[in-house]
Amino acid sequence: MNIPVSPTMKDGRRMATLFGSHFDRLEGDTGTSAYYAEVMIARISHHRGEIVQSTGSVVLAEFEDAAEAVNCAIDVQERFAQYNKLHLDKGMIEAKIGIHFGELFFAEGKFGGVGVDTAAELLSLVPANKIYITREIFARVRMLLPLQLENVGKKNIGSPSEAKEILSVRWEAVTGNLEASLKKLREDDLQRATGLSSKLGFEASKRAVPIIILLLLIFLIILTKILKWL
Repeated sequence: MNIPVSPTMKDGRRMATLFGSHFDRLEGDTGTSAYYAEVMIARISHHRGEIVQSTGSVVLAEFEDAAEAVNCAIDVQERFAQYNKLHLDKGMIEAKIGIHFGELFFAEGKFGGVGVDTAAELLSLVPANKIYITREIFARVRMLLPLQLENVGKKNIGSPSEAKEILSVRWEAVTGNLEASLKKLREDDLQRATGLSSKLGFEASKRAVPIIILLLLIFLIILTKILKWL
């Protein structure tokens, strides 16, 4: 699987948001692997992250902003969910994503650190189609993102081993709420369009209402795409 590592990685030791992703590809499968690589490269870059390691389908990325990392994880899982709905005959992409804030160091082409070890072990605990974050990440995004979470409990992860509180991001609820809000917005605007046509004296005409509705639908489609790419 060809997932290039960022060439801008700088030597040094720092604290960073570490984003790990993995999925088990089927033997001989190329379609899902290619799409997985395409999405990971594009979405990590879009959310201002950098891929620092890629081994098979395991990807480790660094983000300066924890909220961007969580948004990226939700974005990625939503895209894989949509892919699975449209490609039932080609195998499912069941990705696992873990996010932790901790130490990262990079020198002479190699990287490591307690944070990296913790992120790797966190990723090994994540079930398919889930996003796990540590308490360190939650503390940095709780005031910024309207997340719905489930407490997984404390797990001994990292080197040296340390009990970390793990939370599962209910990303399906986040995207579901957005779709419900857009649907409600669409229904409300259609009602407003009908009322507006009446006020303008077009109630008797069957031509004005469809035009107004068409314009509103175009607006909503554009709005939906803008929200999806944020």
